[in-house]
Amino acid sequence: MRILVVEDDPSIRETLGIVLEAYHYQADLIDRGEDVLEYLSSTWPDVMLLDLTLQGMSGEEVYESILARYGRVPPTVVLSAVQQGELRARHLAGAWFLGKPYTIEQLIGIIQQAAASKGAA
Repeated sequence: MRILVVEDDPSIRETLGIVLEAYHYQADLIDRGEDVLEYLSSTWPDVMLLDLTLQGMSGEEVYESILARYGRVPPTVVLSAVQQGELRARHLAGAWFLGKPYTIEQLIGIIQQAAASKGAA
């Protein structure tokens, strides 16, 4: 399974990559929302892990840009430690929310749920 990780914090991004690879997932790591649209033009992941607080574009802006350009969004799990993160994620149709901090078991479980879905739109 291919997982796109959109996270601007290098330590979190790299740790997610290591954990996902340990579970035999292909992890593609992106640090800027602006780079997601280019990535999706050639690769469509099974699941996207999306941080809400990115530099430049917010997670919501990334999500809406994907939907506007492609008419659909990969199954998305919003990962966030910000207050109101779960409320903000509710505005992203079809997205799951996992609050930081979370366990590896919670992460893998929600990835499996998201992968079993068809995603948004």
